[in-house]
Amino acid sequence: MNPLAGALREAMVGSPHDLVVLDRETDTWQRRPWPEVHGIAESIAAYLLGRDQPGAVGLVGEPTVELIAAIQGSWLAGSGVSILPRPQRGAEPSEWAQATLARFRSIGVTTVFSYGATLQLLQDAGSPLAVCDIADAARTPTSTHLRYPDSADVAILQGTAGSTGTPRTAVLAPEAVLNNILSVSQRLSLGHNDVGCSWLPIYHDMGLAMVLTSTMSGGSLWLAPTGAFSAAPLRWAEWLSESRATLTAGPNFGYSVLGRFANRVSDVDLGALRIAINGGEPVDCAGVDRFAIGMSRFGFDAGAMAPSYGMAESTCAVTIPAPGEGLRIDIPDAADTARRYALLGRPVPGMEIRIVPSAHDETGESGEVEIRGSSMMTSYLGDTPADAGSNGQWFPTGDIGYLVDGALVICGRLKEIITIAGRNIFPTEIEQVVGEVDGVREGAVVAVGTESGAAQSRLLVAAEFIGTEQDTTRTAVIRRVVSVCGVTPADVVLMSPGSLPRTSSGKLRRLEVRRQLEAAR
Repeated sequence: MNPLAGALREAMVGSPHDLVVLDRETDTWQRRPWPEVHGIAESIAAYLLGRDQPGAVGLVGEPTVELIAAIQGSWLAGSGVSILPRPQRGAEPSEWAQATLARFRSIGVTTVFSYGATLQLLQDAGSPLAVCDIADAARTPTSTHLRYPDSADVAILQGTAGSTGTPRTAVLAPEAVLNNILSVSQRLSLGHNDVGCSWLPIYHDMGLAMVLTSTMSGGSLWLAPTGAFSAAPLRWAEWLSESRATLTAGPNFGYSVLGRFANRVSDVDLGALRIAINGGEPVDCAGVDRFAIGMSRFGFDAGAMAPSYGMAESTCAVTIPAPGEGLRIDIPDAADTARRYALLGRPVPGMEIRIVPSAHDETGESGEVEIRGSSMMTSYLGDTPADAGSNGQWFPTGDIGYLVDGALVICGRLKEIITIAGRNIFPTEIEQVVGEVDGVREGAVVAVGTESGAAQSRLLVAAEFIGTEQDTTRTAVIRRVVSVCGVTPADVVLMSPGSLPRTSSGKLRRLEVRRQLEAAR
């Protein structure tokens, strides 16, 4: 079997701990020992090898024991895996099913696993792909004579976020995925005694990395469906307490929600939590502080916070701070203390970063972040493979940042910089300020620059509104941006909750918002 499947087999079969999954229908935790989960994976591998349908495997659905086992089962069978989301709120079911299956087919998937109502939607779409019930595959008899392929070219076909453009598919080899898992485990000193707890979607690179890293450590892993978190975000604290989790991960808005409503949390114990990864979107230092302070009365150690940086093209993690460092902040301009950036740690073993000077920074202190190393993708699907190893080609991330004693700081995206009167402004500077205004939904603000007829850049702000007086909130937003950021928005558009376009992983699509605002003017 390939090295990734072999390493996971050793970890799962040798673990004395469990995979614990929350069943949303019964709201109970389903516990299965890791060796038993691997047995299910072997059944799924036997199912795939018996069908003799070469190609990648597609997975759709909230996490179940069988769906998690299917990831390893696919790798045992020598197949790559692509995981796509269930229907998003407001989507037309049949159109979603057709689009999902078309997406799978376009990237080389031949077999799709799902279950329940989602399976029925996919089967009703009439695709030429084999759409199968994961429960049937999990019951396939195994044989001692079954031979697993010795190697594989692809482990994961990972969709990129698409927050600033058209999503693409990163092709990740088994060796790259294994290198990233081991690098994260080494940086965080993970072992059998660690307990992971996650609600992140497994179709997102951070959610999948959380699953794989916890599995490789040999400790317990508690998984809750993303929908369960969305319906009641404060339950995250309850899950961390009940599981006695030592490791968790989430985007900034998740921590901000818990911090903002910490007074509604009770009877939890977060004293075991030693690593809380914050990644997937810009880190709001004020929001992290609010979480750390709010959760401290439940035993949370602020040193556990780990603001990190990663991307699908590098499997996931690029930089992570060492355990215990907590949130470290850099203020690049002493005269502008409102601009605070989180240090995102040093590169994980096997990865390198460099800063390439950018025309957007005349001081030369910041520039575009480029990365390379042992966790990098082979290529984007359809492109010529590139050498991105330790001595290979540098990959331009499109992010603007700088280094502080080797630790990475990210300022924003190159494509999203707003230039007003010769001054470069990153959207996050505006968005974090606006998110603190009463009536604005935190984590639901987009700042963009557009061009007027005189070719002068203008600042537009769109925010989801949860208050009662729109005019009062709009005025407060303008005053707040002027006083803190020193620029005046040309317009502030307040929208109903859920109106701002997002990627499937929940990231705001700033360029799409800009197109909508420009079209409306």
